[in-house]
Amino acid sequence: MATESTRVDVKKQRRSFTVEDKRRIVAAYRAASDSTGRGEVLRREGIYQSHVWNWGRQIDDGTLGAARPGPAATGKDPAKVRVRELQAQLTAAKTRIATLEELVTAQGKCLALHVDVRLDDSANSQAM
Repeated sequence: MATESTRVDVKKQRRSFTVEDKRRIVAAYRAASDSTGRGEVLRREGIYQSHVWNWGRQIDDGTLGAARPGPAATGKDPAKVRVRELQAQLTAAKTRIATLEELVTAQGKCLALHVDVRLDDSANSQAM
């Protein structure tokens, strides 16, 4: 015999208030003459006092409705970290290539000197 669960998992959506709603609520809260009136505003709107304080501070500062800044850059973005690693590898490879090119140039000069010396020796040995 299977029993059915009566539990319903419903996730409540977070409420959002428009700038006009926030201004209206703060004005009503500030207009209330005593703590009872303020409590009624909070209960009617279903919000906490801290919301009203924060919104009031934002209204006073002129920042209510301003765009929120994005998250602070931490430098931990995996793509950026990988780019920095690859740039470091590229710089090291360029340095190594420059060193190897100098080495090959020096070897070529040494070979040219060695060949010239052999040609001079062979020319001298035939003249004898």
